[in-house]
Amino acid sequence: MKNVTKRIIENFPNLEKTKEIHTVEATFLHLAWFFEDPENQDFNIGLLYKHLDNDWLELALELIAQFFREETHLIQEPVLSFIRKGSNEYFNQTQFADFLSERGLKYDKRKLNVYYKRGKLPKTDVEISGTPFWSKSTVEDFCEQEKKRLKKDCV
Repeated sequence: MKNVTKRIIENFPNLEKTKEIHTVEATFLHLAWFFEDPENQDFNIGLLYKHLDNDWLELALELIAQFFREETHLIQEPVLSFIRKGSNEYFNQTQFADFLSERGLKYDKRKLNVYYKRGKLPKTDVEISGTPFWSKSTVEDFCEQEKKRLKKDCV
């Protein structure tokens, strides 16, 4: 399952697979079908216009951008990022360190800052007013790599 589809399921945990298209939920269901099988499943972008507004429309557009940026090879070096108010999709250094710490890795803001300055962290996904931010998927990937690296060092 693709990361973008997981995000849809987080927002709609009880998606019904047979809904007709005239609800927000059904629009996201069809979007998830496209994400999972774009070669065989079409998605009519007009559905966004007809059935979504405000936060739902912003989420759908963010997911579409994430899909083409992270789940396909069509955008080699992405420069477009969406950061929505209240979103937990981007992490600053403190949030990055907290995420790692919550998953059992011994990181605090200072250690992460040292790693950042030494170039030991992944490339930032976006920088705003000189503040680096990493996407949730970048942080999750780094966390998994660190767990594997530490496990290997212990063996």
